[in-house]
Amino acid sequence: MTEMTEPGLLVRSTVTVGLDPLAAFRLFTDGMSSWWPFQSHSIYGDETTGVVVEPWAGGRVYETTADGRQGEWGIVSVWQPGERLVMSWHPGNDAALATRVDVTFSASDNGGTRVELLHTGWEVTGADAPKLAESYETGWGHVLGRFFATA
Repeated sequence: MTEMTEPGLLVRSTVTVGLDPLAAFRLFTDGMSSWWPFQSHSIYGDETTGVVVEPWAGGRVYETTADGRQGEWGIVSVWQPGERLVMSWHPGNDAALATRVDVTFSASDNGGTRVELLHTGWEVTGADAPKLAESYETGWGHVLGRFFATA
């Protein structure tokens, strides 16, 4: 489920997967290359070979290509395996225009994990904020759908 609400343009997307919280966190971070839709949601498109989430606060999030290029996506600010990942978000854009992605992993009643993604900080993008947030509302739904299918 994805929703976008005012004020502050909060984009929220949630899925429940059949993994425990630590396994879901690991798939979301270490295993991102296995489920991320690079063809439609990356800097280099079909040339992208993977994505790296460096496992620490201050770590980089970036995509890679076979010829060694790296496309910056953001910087990890919170790294709590099995619980929470927070990162700045500016794939291919100026870091001064970074928004914030906050992903929480919590045990669900059915034995799986509820993964909730909140994307905030749109005000840095100025007048384009509503349009950009709306595009990410659709985008995160697609991306988490891929995560769900892989989990």
